[in-house]
Amino acid sequence: MASEAVVSFVVGKLGDLLIEEARLLYDVRDQFEWIVGELRRMQCFLKDADAKQKEDERVRNWVKEIRDVSYDAEDVIDTFILTQTARDSRRTRRRPFLCVKRYICIVSELTTRHRVAKKIQHIKMKIGDISSSLHTYGIRDINVGGQETRLNIRRRSLALYEEPELTGMQESMTTLKEQLINEEARRCVISIVGMGGSGKTTLAKKVCRDVKDNFDCHAFIYLSQQYGIRDVLIRIIECVMSLSPGEKENSNEEYLSKKLRDHLSEKRYLVVIDDIWTMQAWDELKLFLPDGLSKSRVMLTTRNKEVALHADNVINHHYIRLLNENESWELFHKKIFPKGVVCPLELMETGKKILAKCHGLPLAIVVLGGLLSRRDMTFIAWSKVLDSVTWHLAEDSNQCMEILALSYYDLPHYLKPCFLYLGLFPEDYEIKSKDLIRLWVAEGFIQQRGNEIMEDVAEDCLEELIGRSMIQVAHKRSNGSVSTCRIHDLLRDLSMSEARQVNFFGIYGDNDATSSSSSLRRVALHRNVDEYEIINRSAATLRSVLCFSNSSFFLSRLLNRGGKLLRVFHVAAVGRQENDLPNETGEAVHFRYLKVKRIRSLPSSVNNLSNLQAIILTNCVGTLPNAIWDLERLRHLYAYNWDIDGHPRLSNFRNLQTLCLHSGSWIEDGLYKLTNLRKLGISGNVDSHHRALSDASEKWSNLRSLSLVEYSSNIPPFVSFAHHQNLYKMRLVGLIKNLPKMPLDLAKLTLYGSQLQQNAIEILEKLPNLRILRLRWDSYCSEKMICSSGGFPRLESLELDCSSTRSLGVLKAVQGRRQAEHKWIPQKTRRHVKTT
Repeated sequence: MASEAVVSFVVGKLGDLLIEEARLLYDVRDQFEWIVGELRRMQCFLKDADAKQKEDERVRNWVKEIRDVSYDAEDVIDTFILTQTARDSRRTRRRPFLCVKRYICIVSELTTRHRVAKKIQHIKMKIGDISSSLHTYGIRDINVGGQETRLNIRRRSLALYEEPELTGMQESMTTLKEQLINEEARRCVISIVGMGGSGKTTLAKKVCRDVKDNFDCHAFIYLSQQYGIRDVLIRIIECVMSLSPGEKENSNEEYLSKKLRDHLSEKRYLVVIDDIWTMQAWDELKLFLPDGLSKSRVMLTTRNKEVALHADNVINHHYIRLLNENESWELFHKKIFPKGVVCPLELMETGKKILAKCHGLPLAIVVLGGLLSRRDMTFIAWSKVLDSVTWHLAEDSNQCMEILALSYYDLPHYLKPCFLYLGLFPEDYEIKSKDLIRLWVAEGFIQQRGNEIMEDVAEDCLEELIGRSMIQVAHKRSNGSVSTCRIHDLLRDLSMSEARQVNFFGIYGDNDATSSSSSLRRVALHRNVDEYEIINRSAATLRSVLCFSNSSFFLSRLLNRGGKLLRVFHVAAVGRQENDLPNETGEAVHFRYLKVKRIRSLPSSVNNLSNLQAIILTNCVGTLPNAIWDLERLRHLYAYNWDIDGHPRLSNFRNLQTLCLHSGSWIEDGLYKLTNLRKLGISGNVDSHHRALSDASEKWSNLRSLSLVEYSSNIPPFVSFAHHQNLYKMRLVGLIKNLPKMPLDLAKLTLYGSQLQQNAIEILEKLPNLRILRLRWDSYCSEKMICSSGGFPRLESLELDCSSTRSLGVLKAVQGRRQAEHKWIPQKTRRHVKTT
């Protein structure tokens, strides 16, 4: 149900364009403002309509019409701005005495405006028809608030009566029991947090049954996203005390609330609230759950971490994990075979392939296990299930995919496109959070929030999706932030299914596409495919290309076929023998994000890309044109080992957050002006610029990551890094005569060729937050490494490059002193030491 998100995104984008591009819009501005106003009014109905369209074809068609007209409006304004920008660019290059060409240009401009005006008029008519249909088809009074859907009624029944199947949760069960029956006097609220289908309800029911005799009374209720307080009160009252038929029928909410509160205030009670979604829901429910000193307990199950922390920010809540491989097989086997029966060997391999699709999610395992228990125990029957796992999970009687989809429907509109975007990435792909955040910003999904930097707002969105159990953290950085994340396969299937309905993106690979539309907005290439199919079908509407295969994508072909509304280009290779971006790149004036590998140069026409926010060039060495300095909106420039042609103008880069370049005169010409820098990487002759670097470092109050690579000389003798409170990561390559003072919050330090002695260890071991220390090739020269008893208080990982006997001796000394666990890592001559 992404229609609300799509229209909200388009309305927000059109509103921004009306402000930013007012100079270009001229006399069509009023008409665009009318369109924006009408779409905003339609948004009032979209949330309820989204929830209802699955069961009502009228609503489904109405929502589709709004979505389509929103896309049409976006296309018209993007094309208009593209045309006007190109004309302005040509006008600046025209000689003033060429009157004939000027006359032709004026006629062309009038023709363009006339064509745009006709398109706008057509859109206005369509919007008028859509508005009329609200009344004609009886859609205006859509309201599902307080009504339970068929799925919620079924889930409430299952939550109360289904026999729990507990596998892999014994440790969790023990911990929860201890928390429920301990002697703490206050009313504690203990939450079980996890993604949909992870077994929260099963665990809560089992624990409740085991500890209920320790309480005077107990209640177990299923809440759902739509609930009525009066209904909830009646359900709890019926669990803990008697309620006459007359009271049930005639009593108001105030009477029931007082009756329940008075009864519970004298008891040691246990109330389990299953599937609570919002902090507001808890704020309503806690009013009739007395908070005395009777050792009472409330247990919540929720998909949202914030709800748990809001209900009780003192207690340790339980974050439920997915099952490991052995636990998954145990549960799978239980559902298929009677006790004592072993899975036939000929079915074992196919069964494990089916199980792998579940990725440890108990609900999916139970659904597929139950399905196979009703099938013939043959290789053919099981293979058919393997070939259609997603379909079976969507169509099963337990509504597996619908249960997962509830998390998506509950997302606020600004998070829905962010979640859908995750479906573009390949299955089991570890997504770099920095890439994802930059892509979200470039796509226009992130709303401005006061004066905050957009990337910070996007990072909060990422954390919120994690807190809502929609994304899994794969790895964290040394400072605790998210480094990489992944999405569970079933949630990825959900995102692709929803994206297909709203034409959000298409995925190509193995002759299979998730969308057959001829007007795709985004495409992802997961395997080597014929790019002509994509270009011929969707060039005119395409906004984003993400390529995760090694196949080349010819940007010039896409641009020449009309694909000039492109915003995002994230590919491995550009498909030209000379490995250069085409000069036509400058015609795609909406470009926001450019990430490519293995190219040698950018065209000078890049200066036309005034909206460009990120240039990321990897696995390549080349020269950047001087025109790069005209890109005043650039926020990220990642081009290690690239030189810059011409004289730098760093004063234009006030918004720059990431700068990774080969050293050059630009360091002397205003590096200190880049006060918003968060990541800085310089390679090459760093030492010769030590004075400029030292002066500039005083201005980098926002710096988080620093990399200096000096192969031929010394790392510059900076006075101190101690004042950099946000700097948590440093990588220094080159000889270091005197180790500079390090920031107290430094969490990760990597050194190459530094030739440190024992006195450097005495400095490093005093860093209170250092978690990762990597002493790579020739970085430590002493034959011993002596650490004091209180040294390295938070060190978690120590890597030493054992390329010499001397370094190996140091390694053994460290291992012996700390009694640390160690293991070989892929490089033949390097050991990885994990400290205890």
